Amino acid sequence: MASEIARLLNVSPHDQRKIAALLHNFLDKNDEGESDWESDDDWNEASDPEFDDENDDVVHELGTDSGVEEKVNAMFTPDVSPDSDYEKAKNFRCSCRYGEGGPCSDLFSPEEMIRRRLEMLSLSPRDQMLILLGKISCTIHLGDKTSCSKRKSQTDRERSRTTYWLEGQQICIDTFRFLHSISKERLTSLLKWYKTEGLVPKEKQTGGRKNNTRSLQLDDIKEVVTFIQQYASQNALVLPGRVPGFKRDDVQLLPSAHTATKVYQSYKDSLLGTERRTVGPSSFRSLWRQLLPFIVTSKPMTDLCWLCQKNNTLIYRSANLSEEEKSKRLLEQEEHLRVIHLGRSLYNNMVTDAKRACKKNNIKDLGPAPPCSRPMSQHYSFDFAQQVHLPSNPLQPGPLYFLVPRKVVLFGVCCEGLPKQVNFLVDEAHTISKGSNAVLSYLHYFFEHYGLGETDVNLHCDNCSGQNKNRFVLWYCAWRVAVGLHKSITLNFLVTGHTKFAPDWCFGLLKQAFRRHAVSSITELESVVNESAVCNQAQVVGKEDGTAIVLFGDWQKHLKPFFKPLPGIKKFHCFRFNADSPGKVHVKEAPDSPEREVDLFSIGVCETQLPRTPPKRINPPGLDLQRQMYLFTKIRDFVADEWKDVVCPPPAPTRAET
Repeated sequence: MASEIARLLNVSPHDQRKIAALLHNFLDKNDEGESDWESDDDWNEASDPEFDDENDDVVHELGTDSGVEEKVNAMFTPDVSPDSDYEKAKNFRCSCRYGEGGPCSDLFSPEEMIRRRLEMLSLSPRDQMLILLGKISCTIHLGDKTSCSKRKSQTDRERSRTTYWLEGQQICIDTFRFLHSISKERLTSLLKWYKTEGLVPKEKQTGGRKNNTRSLQLDDIKEVVTFIQQYASQNALVLPGRVPGFKRDDVQLLPSAHTATKVYQSYKDSLLGTERRTVGPSSFRSLWRQLLPFIVTSKPMTDLCWLCQKNNTLIYRSANLSEEEKSKRLLEQEEHLRVIHLGRSLYNNMVTDAKRACKKNNIKDLGPAPPCSRPMSQHYSFDFAQQVHLPSNPLQPGPLYFLVPRKVVLFGVCCEGLPKQVNFLVDEAHTISKGSNAVLSYLHYFFEHYGLGETDVNLHCDNCSGQNKNRFVLWYCAWRVAVGLHKSITLNFLVTGHTKFAPDWCFGLLKQAFRRHAVSSITELESVVNESAVCNQAQVVGKEDGTAIVLFGDWQKHLKPFFKPLPGIKKFHCFRFNADSPGKVHVKEAPDSPEREVDLFSIGVCETQLPRTPPKRINPPGLDLQRQMYLFTKIRDFVADEWKDVVCPPPAPTRAET
């Protein structure tokens, strides 16, 4: 207000400060010697949260970093941490003029403020109330006449007034509240209570927490926590690594049928016939969420490890078995989890090394780069995603739900060192299969157009034998090393059920953007993928009109004359190829298993006989006449007008049909 008057009067800063002092004196010492903001009746009456009736749910917000025992005990311990208040005290500053030429908050050091606040917080709510009521009774003005020292005659009092003092020093209401760690609502409630009841303690109608039989006690909470922990130990599934959808890595998954309602009913049944108290359902859920957040009910999902589920089921049902049988089952599960952790650690270490290599060589984007042009190691992961359909509309017209729009296959190769993923968009007309020929064609195109020119490459993929874990992928890796495209290649397969890795993360970002946009064509899908995240990049395999960009090669026939199959390929998870031993693969069943060397060359074949030319091209079959007719008659109406003749053109027979 003072600055606004000074601006209107166009005065100097010195005069502006005088105006501010004058306004303060005028507002602070009016006819009744009280300021508007210190008047008791200026505040709306608010309920005092410290004295509300307590219900069954008495749980407070707690952190999740400390142990469960510490959390339970913290529920019955006041928060008197000096470290949390130091910054508040250091930054606190009122706007009054009761101090020595400044605000009264400057009269107190941060240490003194913290000491006074802790003194109040260490008292019980009833003792705090008695102290505050005593201070209010000494400074509140309730007389019929005003008590202004600058007026000869006093007027009738229209409203009460309260001044605030501390050890002979007048302070403002803001500093008073801060030093006593009291909220505005609670102070207002006590002022109104004193006006009507006087210096009488404010008691609850229920008699307070000590007399409230509905409030939870420490033993009640510990009993609930113990039951949930024991229930989880009998029914929960523990998966190694981070579970998708949860940030914690110590999550215990209850089966999807074991909802909170079912667990609570089991809790109630366990207390039948006893004299112990049963906690209400809302408090049971609150205690579960706040004290045991790592125990969750799983949602129906796919791609879980069947071996983990089977082993855990056997362990749960081993109550009546001998100790030897129990130990055997536990050892089997522990060994399985140990192998999973080793595989995950290997993957994480390779990703970390790849990021360091990119940072060291100042690589910020994908290639192309000539083969073996950079003496470094790099890591790539590849996988298929669930196909999408075009057209796609976020509003999803009803009839489209029951139809089969144009299909688009997604295949991603992720360079974790950057990180960046190339997503191959394969239109239905350009799909040959999801087998090894398609996988190797995508990989070969990626190395030629997006590779970083590394000498050593580490690959990770899932354990699907039809796509990745087959003799043709091994032959291709051996061929690349033998012809000098890489000096070494490691091919690592994640264990089935534990295959969540970088491509799934990029696919998730892609699908989120896809669901939010209306997409009718491959061209629009390409834009959505490129804009979905900085880590995603689209690569169109072919257009709807038949134009091919990524060519498919018959790698199976191309390499078959020179290599032979690897016996027992499914039991191995780690494969290594090195230029020092061309045509040979070093295999391991697990990351810490002994390595064994196997020759993949056919009899009489050496590396000089391997082909350097690309394989014979495979032409995609295109859409048959029946599929074209279906898209034209059923799907065309849902496509944007500018893309109707591209996505769903009038039917025309293919070359094969002609």
